[in-house]
Amino acid sequence: MIPETLVRLANLGRPRRPAGAREPEVEPVLPDPGGAARQLDDLISRPVAEADLPALRHVQQLAFDAAEALLAGELPDCAAINAIAGGSTAHIELAATNTGGLCERLVWHDSSTAAELTRHLVEDLAALDAARLRCCARAECDLVFYDTTRSRTRRWHAEDPCGWRERQHHHRANS
Repeated sequence: MIPETLVRLANLGRPRRPAGAREPEVEPVLPDPGGAARQLDDLISRPVAEADLPALRHVQQLAFDAAEALLAGELPDCAAINAIAGGSTAHIELAATNTGGLCERLVWHDSSTAAELTRHLVEDLAALDAARLRCCARAECDLVFYDTTRSRTRRWHAEDPCGWRERQHHHRANS
């Protein structure tokens, strides 16, 4: 499982240099309801209102801090994360499966958009293999990624642009 919520929130506001761009671009963190909805598009199920933005920015900062702590070999601030995640509650239901059996499932009720986002963050952090969380090895890039390779040897957040640029730099330096 890739900790999508943690990685996406930790990378919000970090400079990135897309392929073909001469200068790094920095996108504001959750700038307005439309921008926040775009940045969090598949992480939350409800629309973002202007009133949600301060709490969502706080959750983003907690995710950023959690990623930095994990990268430094430390534990994140669980109490601060749990305080917001406390707005999510669940109840258990009995459900019929397609094969004719029965199963249990949790049905979540989130009191706010921030509580829903924090619940996803808690699920990511609980299932995370911290040794696979990395910072891009390219000096000009500080994006966080989760190494899903079997050998655990991935060095860049993405092949394009960082992998290509790093190899190009190395080739030019050795020529």
